[in-house]
Amino acid sequence: MLLDSIVKVEFVWYWLDKNGKWIEYGKKDSQHDAAMISSSELECAFLADCKGTVFFHAGTQLYELSFQEMVQRNVYYRTKRRVSRWPRLVFFGGSQKNDKCRPFESSLNFHLFPSGWDQTALPDIGYKLVKVSESSEEYHEIKELFEKTMEGYVINTIRRIQNPSLWQVFQWQRGQMKKLNGGKEVAERLLFHGTSPTHLHDICEQNFDWRICGTHATLYGKGSYFARDACYSHTYCKSNTRNKTMIVAQVLVGDYVPGNPTYLRPPSRPNQVNSFYDSCVDDLLNPSIFVIFEKHQIYPAYTIEYEPVSYCVLM
Repeated sequence: MLLDSIVKVEFVWYWLDKNGKWIEYGKKDSQHDAAMISSSELECAFLADCKGTVFFHAGTQLYELSFQEMVQRNVYYRTKRRVSRWPRLVFFGGSQKNDKCRPFESSLNFHLFPSGWDQTALPDIGYKLVKVSESSEEYHEIKELFEKTMEGYVINTIRRIQNPSLWQVFQWQRGQMKKLNGGKEVAERLLFHGTSPTHLHDICEQNFDWRICGTHATLYGKGSYFARDACYSHTYCKSNTRNKTMIVAQVLVGDYVPGNPTYLRPPSRPNQVNSFYDSCVDDLLNPSIFVIFEKHQIYPAYTIEYEPVSYCVLM
Protein backbone atom coordinates (compact mmCIF):
# COMPACT_ATOMS: atom_id res chain seq x y z
CA MET A 1 0.00 0.00 0.00
CA LEU A 2 1.06 3.58 -0.60
CA LEU A 3 1.03 4.38 3.14
CA ASP A 4 3.55 1.59 3.73
CA SER A 5 5.87 2.91 1.03
CA ILE A 6 8.95 5.04 1.31
CA VAL A 7 8.78 8.19 -0.81
CA LYS A 8 12.01 9.42 -2.30
CA VAL A 9 12.73 12.44 -4.47
CA GLU A 10 15.22 11.79 -7.24
CA PHE A 11 16.45 14.12 -9.95
CA VAL A 12 16.25 13.19 -13.62
CA TRP A 13 18.37 14.73 -16.38
CA TYR A 14 16.98 15.67 -19.80
CA TRP A 15 18.22 17.41 -22.93
CA LEU A 16 16.10 19.44 -25.38
CA ASP A 17 16.22 18.35 -29.03
CA LYS A 18 15.73 20.63 -32.04
CA ASN A 19 12.00 19.79 -32.12
CA GLY A 20 11.45 21.03 -28.57
CA LYS A 21 11.18 17.55 -27.05
CA TRP A 22 12.82 16.75 -23.70
CA ILE A 23 14.69 13.41 -23.78
CA GLU A 24 15.99 11.59 -20.70
CA TYR A 25 19.68 10.75 -20.73
CA GLY A 26 20.45 7.10 -21.35
CA LYS A 27 17.03 6.40 -22.89
CA LYS A 28 16.74 5.49 -26.57
CA ASP A 29 14.54 7.66 -28.76
CA SER A 30 13.22 6.90 -32.24
CA GLN A 31 15.12 9.87 -33.70
CA HIS A 32 18.28 9.89 -31.57
CA ASP A 33 20.98 7.53 -30.36
CA ALA A 34 20.89 6.92 -26.63
CA ALA A 35 23.52 8.75 -24.59
CA MET A 36 26.14 6.37 -23.21
CA ILE A 37 25.57 7.87 -19.79
CA SER A 38 22.47 7.53 -17.63
CA SER A 39 20.51 10.17 -15.78
CA SER A 40 21.60 8.67 -12.44
CA GLU A 41 25.27 8.82 -13.47
CA LEU A 42 24.86 12.48 -14.40
CA GLU A 43 23.24 13.16 -11.03
CA CYS A 44 26.15 11.56 -9.19
CA ALA A 45 28.61 13.59 -11.25
CA PHE A 46 26.63 16.77 -10.55
CA LEU A 47 26.60 16.12 -6.80
CA ALA A 48 30.36 15.54 -6.90
CA ASP A 49 31.04 18.80 -8.79
CA CYS A 50 28.11 21.07 -9.62
CA LYS A 51 30.33 23.30 -11.79
CA GLY A 52 32.13 20.52 -13.62
CA THR A 53 31.99 19.11 -17.15
CA VAL A 54 31.20 15.55 -18.24
CA PHE A 55 32.08 13.93 -21.58
CA PHE A 56 30.01 11.13 -23.12
CA HIS A 57 29.21 9.42 -26.41
CA ALA A 58 25.87 9.09 -28.18
CA GLY A 59 26.29 6.87 -31.20
CA THR A 60 29.41 8.05 -33.03
CA GLN A 61 29.21 11.60 -31.63
CA LEU A 62 31.09 12.97 -28.63
CA TYR A 63 29.49 15.51 -26.29
CA GLU A 64 30.45 17.63 -23.32
CA LEU A 65 27.87 18.66 -20.72
CA SER A 66 28.56 21.75 -18.63
CA PHE A 67 26.76 21.71 -15.27
CA GLN A 68 27.56 25.38 -14.76
CA GLU A 69 25.95 26.45 -18.05
CA MET A 70 23.39 23.60 -18.13
CA VAL A 71 24.06 22.96 -21.81
CA GLN A 72 25.51 20.08 -23.82
CA ARG A 73 27.71 20.65 -26.86
CA ASN A 74 28.73 18.41 -29.69
CA VAL A 75 32.51 18.50 -29.30
CA TYR A 76 33.11 18.24 -33.05
CA TYR A 77 30.31 20.37 -34.56
CA ARG A 78 29.81 22.66 -31.49
CA THR A 79 26.01 22.48 -31.71
CA LYS A 80 24.46 23.37 -28.36
CA ARG A 81 21.37 21.99 -26.56
CA ARG A 82 19.69 22.99 -23.30
CA VAL A 83 19.82 20.62 -20.34
CA SER A 84 17.41 20.35 -17.40
CA ARG A 85 17.36 18.59 -14.03
CA TRP A 86 13.84 17.82 -12.82
CA PRO A 87 12.65 16.25 -9.53
CA ARG A 88 10.57 13.07 -9.59
CA LEU A 89 8.87 11.15 -6.76
CA VAL A 90 9.75 7.49 -6.44
CA PHE A 91 7.84 5.08 -4.17
CA PHE A 92 9.59 2.08 -2.61
CA GLY A 93 8.31 -0.78 -0.50
CA GLY A 94 8.98 -0.52 3.24
CA SER A 95 11.98 -2.85 3.09
CA GLN A 96 13.60 -1.05 0.15
CA LYS A 97 16.93 0.59 0.95
CA ASN A 98 17.73 3.95 -0.50
CA ASP A 99 20.20 3.83 -3.37
CA LYS A 100 23.43 5.70 -2.96
CA CYS A 101 25.59 7.21 -5.60
CA ARG A 102 28.58 5.09 -6.41
CA PRO A 103 31.77 7.01 -7.22
CA PHE A 104 31.01 8.51 -10.61
CA GLU A 105 32.68 6.87 -13.55
CA SER A 106 31.46 7.86 -17.00
CA SER A 107 31.45 5.50 -19.94
CA LEU A 108 34.57 7.28 -21.20
CA ASN A 109 36.58 7.65 -18.01
CA PHE A 110 38.78 4.61 -18.50
CA HIS A 111 40.40 6.31 -21.47
CA LEU A 112 39.42 9.95 -21.05
CA PHE A 113 42.97 11.19 -20.72
CA PRO A 114 46.46 9.65 -20.91
CA SER A 115 47.55 7.99 -17.68
CA GLY A 116 50.60 10.26 -17.48
CA TRP A 117 48.55 13.45 -17.34
CA ASP A 118 48.38 15.45 -14.12
CA GLN A 119 44.82 14.78 -12.95
CA THR A 120 44.83 17.99 -10.88
CA ALA A 121 45.40 20.10 -14.01
CA LEU A 122 42.34 19.29 -16.13
CA PRO A 123 40.40 22.52 -16.69
CA ASP A 124 36.77 22.44 -17.82
CA ILE A 125 37.62 25.04 -20.45
CA GLY A 126 40.99 25.76 -22.04
CA TYR A 127 44.28 24.17 -21.12
CA LYS A 128 47.04 23.87 -18.53
CA LEU A 129 50.78 23.68 -19.17
CA VAL A 130 52.43 21.07 -16.96
CA LYS A 131 56.21 20.85 -16.65
CA VAL A 132 57.49 17.39 -17.62
CA SER A 133 59.97 15.87 -15.18
CA GLU A 134 63.49 15.59 -16.61
CA SER A 135 63.79 12.11 -15.10
CA SER A 136 60.70 10.74 -16.87
CA GLU A 137 60.59 8.53 -19.97
CA GLU A 138 58.21 11.06 -21.48
CA TYR A 139 60.86 13.80 -21.23
CA HIS A 140 63.62 11.65 -22.69
CA GLU A 141 61.46 10.57 -25.64
CA ILE A 142 60.83 14.19 -26.67
CA LYS A 143 64.42 15.21 -25.92
CA GLU A 144 65.79 12.41 -28.12
CA LEU A 145 63.56 13.41 -31.05
CA PHE A 146 64.62 17.05 -30.71
CA GLU A 147 68.35 16.38 -30.41
CA LYS A 148 68.51 14.20 -33.53
CA THR A 149 68.75 17.33 -35.69
CA MET A 150 69.36 20.17 -33.20
CA GLU A 151 73.05 19.96 -32.38
CA GLY A 152 74.24 23.13 -30.69
CA TYR A 153 70.97 23.75 -28.83
CA VAL A 154 69.93 22.80 -25.31
CA ILE A 155 66.42 22.23 -23.93
CA ASN A 156 65.46 24.37 -20.94
CA THR A 157 61.93 23.09 -20.32
CA ILE A 158 59.41 20.69 -21.81
CA ARG A 159 55.79 21.33 -20.90
CA ARG A 160 52.83 19.06 -21.56
CA ILE A 161 49.73 20.74 -23.00
CA GLN A 162 46.68 19.39 -21.16
CA ASN A 163 43.56 20.48 -23.05
CA PRO A 164 40.69 18.05 -22.26
CA SER A 165 38.37 19.30 -25.02
CA LEU A 166 40.99 19.12 -27.77
CA TRP A 167 42.08 15.68 -26.57
CA GLN A 168 38.54 14.32 -26.76
CA VAL A 169 38.06 15.69 -30.27
CA PHE A 170 41.38 14.12 -31.28
CA GLN A 171 40.25 10.73 -29.92
CA TRP A 172 36.91 11.05 -31.70
CA GLN A 173 38.70 11.85 -34.96
CA ARG A 174 40.94 8.81 -34.51
CA GLY A 175 37.86 6.62 -34.13
CA GLN A 176 36.21 8.04 -37.24
CA MET A 177 39.36 7.55 -39.33
CA LYS A 178 39.72 4.00 -38.03
CA LYS A 179 36.17 3.19 -39.16
CA LEU A 180 36.84 4.63 -42.61
CA ASN A 181 40.05 2.58 -42.66
CA GLY A 182 38.15 -0.68 -42.29
CA GLY A 183 38.97 -1.01 -38.60
CA LYS A 184 42.73 -0.78 -39.09
CA GLU A 185 44.78 1.45 -36.82
CA VAL A 186 45.52 4.94 -38.14
CA ALA A 187 49.16 5.95 -38.66
CA GLU A 188 50.20 8.54 -36.07
CA ARG A 189 53.43 10.51 -35.62
CA LEU A 190 55.05 12.92 -33.19
CA LEU A 191 55.99 15.93 -35.32
CA PHE A 192 57.43 19.41 -34.80
CA HIS A 193 55.92 22.80 -35.61
CA GLY A 194 57.65 26.17 -35.41
CA THR A 195 55.67 29.38 -35.00
CA SER A 196 55.68 32.84 -33.44
CA PRO A 197 55.30 33.21 -29.64
CA THR A 198 52.18 35.29 -30.30
CA HIS A 199 50.43 32.18 -31.65
CA LEU A 200 51.32 29.75 -28.85
CA HIS A 201 48.35 30.50 -26.60
CA ASP A 202 45.83 30.23 -29.44
CA ILE A 203 47.31 26.91 -30.59
CA CYS A 204 47.23 25.46 -27.07
CA GLU A 205 43.65 26.59 -26.55
CA GLN A 206 42.03 26.21 -29.99
CA ASN A 207 44.41 24.01 -32.00
CA PHE A 208 46.19 24.86 -35.24
CA ASP A 209 44.72 27.14 -37.88
CA TRP A 210 46.76 27.13 -41.09
CA ARG A 211 45.42 30.58 -42.02
CA ILE A 212 47.34 31.98 -39.04
CA CYS A 213 50.02 29.42 -38.19
CA GLY A 214 50.75 28.07 -41.64
CA THR A 215 51.26 31.22 -43.69
CA HIS A 216 54.98 30.49 -44.02
CA ALA A 217 54.55 27.62 -46.47
CA THR A 218 52.07 26.37 -49.04
CA LEU A 219 54.43 24.33 -51.21
CA TYR A 220 52.54 21.09 -50.60
CA GLY A 221 49.05 22.47 -50.02
CA LYS A 222 47.15 25.03 -47.95
CA GLY A 223 47.19 23.36 -44.56
CA SER A 224 49.14 23.19 -41.30
CA TYR A 225 52.75 22.07 -41.76
CA PHE A 226 54.58 19.64 -39.47
CA ALA A 227 58.12 18.32 -39.67
CA ARG A 228 59.82 15.06 -38.76
CA ASP A 229 63.00 17.01 -38.03
CA ALA A 230 63.14 19.72 -35.39
CA CYS A 231 65.76 21.64 -37.41
CA TYR A 232 63.18 22.36 -40.12
CA SER A 233 60.64 23.74 -37.65
CA HIS A 234 63.38 25.73 -35.89
CA THR A 235 63.62 28.04 -38.91
CA TYR A 236 60.02 29.15 -38.23
CA CYS A 237 60.43 29.71 -34.47
CA LYS A 238 60.36 33.49 -34.33
CA SER A 239 61.77 35.19 -31.24
CA ASN A 240 63.57 38.41 -30.35
CA THR A 241 65.63 36.63 -27.69
CA ARG A 242 67.97 33.65 -27.48
CA ASN A 243 65.14 31.55 -26.09
CA LYS A 244 62.78 29.92 -28.57
CA THR A 245 59.69 27.73 -28.25
CA MET A 246 58.72 24.85 -30.54
CA ILE A 247 55.57 22.72 -30.45
CA VAL A 248 55.47 18.93 -30.62
CA ALA A 249 52.15 17.58 -31.89
CA GLN A 250 50.51 14.18 -32.09
CA VAL A 251 49.37 13.97 -35.70
CA LEU A 252 47.07 11.41 -37.33
CA VAL A 253 48.85 11.35 -40.69
CA GLY A 254 46.92 8.30 -41.92
CA ASP A 255 47.34 7.53 -45.61
CA TYR A 256 49.25 10.26 -47.43
CA VAL A 257 50.14 11.33 -50.96
CA PRO A 258 52.57 13.88 -52.45
CA GLY A 259 51.35 17.43 -51.96
CA ASN A 260 50.67 20.24 -54.40
CA PRO A 261 50.49 24.04 -53.85
CA THR A 262 46.92 24.13 -55.22
CA TYR A 263 45.50 21.59 -52.74
CA LEU A 264 42.88 22.83 -50.29
CA ARG A 265 42.44 19.25 -49.09
CA PRO A 266 44.07 15.91 -49.93
CA PRO A 267 43.06 14.39 -53.29
CA SER A 268 40.46 11.65 -53.67
CA ARG A 269 41.43 8.02 -53.30
CA PRO A 270 41.31 6.14 -56.61
CA ASN A 271 37.98 4.51 -57.43
CA GLN A 272 36.39 5.67 -54.17
CA VAL A 273 33.59 8.25 -54.22
CA ASN A 274 33.81 10.96 -51.53
CA SER A 275 36.87 9.34 -49.96
CA PHE A 276 40.03 11.38 -49.60
CA TYR A 277 43.57 10.74 -48.46
CA ASP A 278 44.34 11.91 -44.92
CA SER A 279 47.38 14.14 -45.49
CA CYS A 280 50.02 15.29 -47.97
CA VAL A 281 53.81 14.97 -47.82
CA ASP A 282 56.96 16.23 -49.51
CA ASP A 283 58.29 12.77 -50.41
CA LEU A 284 56.15 9.64 -50.56
CA LEU A 285 59.00 7.20 -49.87
CA ASN A 286 60.79 9.24 -47.20
CA PRO A 287 58.42 11.94 -45.92
CA SER A 288 59.84 14.64 -43.68
CA ILE A 289 57.10 17.27 -44.09
CA PHE A 290 53.41 16.55 -43.48
CA VAL A 291 50.51 18.83 -44.38
CA ILE A 292 47.27 18.42 -42.41
CA PHE A 293 44.06 20.00 -43.68
CA GLU A 294 41.70 18.87 -40.88
CA LYS A 295 42.73 20.30 -37.51
CA HIS A 296 40.99 17.54 -35.55
CA GLN A 297 43.75 15.21 -36.79
CA ILE A 298 46.16 17.19 -34.61
CA TYR A 299 46.70 17.38 -30.87
CA PRO A 300 49.24 20.00 -29.69
CA ALA A 301 51.03 17.87 -27.10
CA TYR A 302 54.15 19.68 -25.85
CA THR A 303 56.04 22.94 -25.90
CA ILE A 304 59.85 22.84 -25.94
CA GLU A 305 61.69 25.90 -24.65
CA TYR A 306 65.30 25.89 -25.84
CA GLU A 307 68.32 28.07 -26.57
CA PRO A 308 71.78 27.87 -28.19
CA VAL A 309 74.50 26.18 -26.17
CA SER A 310 76.68 28.75 -24.40
CA TYR A 311 80.41 28.27 -24.83
CA CYS A 312 83.02 29.62 -22.45
CA VAL A 313 86.14 30.90 -24.23
CA LEU A 314 89.32 31.02 -22.15
CA MET A 315 91.67 33.91 -23.00
